[in-house]
Amino acid sequence: MKRHAICWLIAMVLVAMSPTTAKAQLLDRLKDATKRGVERAIDRETEKRADELTTDAIDAVICAVTDLDCIERARQDGRDIVVTDENGDALPEQEQAEVVADADKRNAERAEPARPGEDSVWANYDFVPGDRPLFIEDFDNEFVGDVPRRIGFVSGNMETAEWQGGQLLRITSDSGFTIDLPETLPERFTIEFDMYAPNYWDSLCLATGTLDDPSEPFTCFHGRAKNYSSAYFTVSDNFQTGIRGGSGGVSHDRQAKTKSQLTPIRIMADGSYAKMYLDETRVVNVPNASLERSNQIHVYVIGEVSQEEPVYIDNVRIASGGREILYDRLMADGRFATQGILFATGSARIRPESTPTLKEIARTMKRYTDLRLRIEGHTDNTGSATTNKTLSKARAEAVREYLMDAYDIPANQLEADGFGAEKPVAENGTPEGRQQNRRVELVRLNE
Repeated sequence: MKRHAICWLIAMVLVAMSPTTAKAQLLDRLKDATKRGVERAIDRETEKRADELTTDAIDAVICAVTDLDCIERARQDGRDIVVTDENGDALPEQEQAEVVADADKRNAERAEPARPGEDSVWANYDFVPGDRPLFIEDFDNEFVGDVPRRIGFVSGNMETAEWQGGQLLRITSDSGFTIDLPETLPERFTIEFDMYAPNYWDSLCLATGTLDDPSEPFTCFHGRAKNYSSAYFTVSDNFQTGIRGGSGGVSHDRQAKTKSQLTPIRIMADGSYAKMYLDETRVVNVPNASLERSNQIHVYVIGEVSQEEPVYIDNVRIASGGREILYDRLMADGRFATQGILFATGSARIRPESTPTLKEIARTMKRYTDLRLRIEGHTDNTGSATTNKTLSKARAEAVREYLMDAYDIPANQLEADGFGAEKPVAENGTPEGRQQNRRVELVRLNE
């Protein structure tokens, strides 16, 4: 028998032979000794676990919640990640997991854009998206294989499909559909969508007014609309991209970019003035187009469209508003919400499409040197509140810094803050509402 066991047995015998008081004292001492032994064991285990956690922390990469690049590099290197808020404090574990998972998804989707103004191709780019969304659809909430529920099927073959990590509309034959709007298009509106049409003969026609015969569908043949007399827009290689029809001016040009990639198409209308862009290239600049407005958009796709060579459409956005006089709005309302300042996904990096809006802000502030603005970042309620607030503030700061660095706007004319999802201007229950809540606001500061 080992020595410590023999000692323990002797102690027990003495307890049995001792008076009651002595027994109690000895038992108390034994309990204290046992308790201290247990505590020492717990301390040793705690120290061991702490050492393990410290080692893990040393091996981990610390990334700010807004630093998508940091998270991406750590994931590529197979490192653990500790995600911190703007004060450098680690987020709760669940929030960290959500941030990393969201970053993984966004990194898979994004391509790093240039900064505004860095590339001369953006010098004449003047598209400013409308500030009040009327229809938003990215097809991500549709069932794969179904015709999207929010568009009106007219003819042909189309379905929601997966492609390159996302969902979008796949069209596999000559097809037509409509988009119903909650109101008639106003004088100033914008239309945006992405399109991939791999065949030389593929063509899309888009009309904004009423049909000549409402009982007959809107169609298109060789790039020319049928059952429609007003001006309409086309996207095509062989049949050219631009604006046709009606009694006003027309303009079209051969553009092949949609054959090789999913390409952003943007339309901006103000009364009879119409402009159209493929990516950064302006292909239409018509001051007297005979555009008609209605509460429905008509779309028709035709060409060598097939299962083997489908046409894809994604990221449809129709909005009220567009380019306007910023100073007048600030004086009248005290604030101006813009959808024209765009950022790389999950980042505070400003995208080059923001150039026209940033130039207009700078021009206004240089002209009115007593104008002071607070730049506010706002988000929808998707994601954690901490992430949203931190990111919105970082974006507002990025806009402030860019205006100071690129246009020499004095620091005392600009403030910046971020509010995340705390100040919605629309319901977050619809795509249009969430889009409206994702905004940058300019607030005029009182003297």
